[in-house]
Amino acid sequence: MIIFEYRFDVLPGKLAEYKRYTNGIGKDIWLKYPGVKSCRIYQSIFGGATPQRVIQVELTSLASLEKIFQDKKFQKAKEKFHSLVTNVSDSVLTLTKEGKKK
Repeated sequence: MIIFEYRFDVLPGKLAEYKRYTNGIGKDIWLKYPGVKSCRIYQSIFGGATPQRVIQVELTSLASLEKIFQDKKFQKAKEKFHSLVTNVSDSVLTLTKEGKKK
């Protein structure tokens, strides 16, 4: 299992267009692909810090992520996404330790 994490801010003046994107071409885009176990989208509660939003996609393997990135429909959606956001960074993470409260 890996986690692909994407951190970003919506460009000033683009919030309405970003919301249209998330209800249109970008709606549940990750969940349409094989190998994706879950997708979580977070937004900062208090604001101020940047980036304001985080997407975490849980995938079965790095190969699954690579196949998604190669898909033409995903590439088109990603291009539109990048026209609406700034301060973008990403990480590909793997779990090294997990603790649970007893």
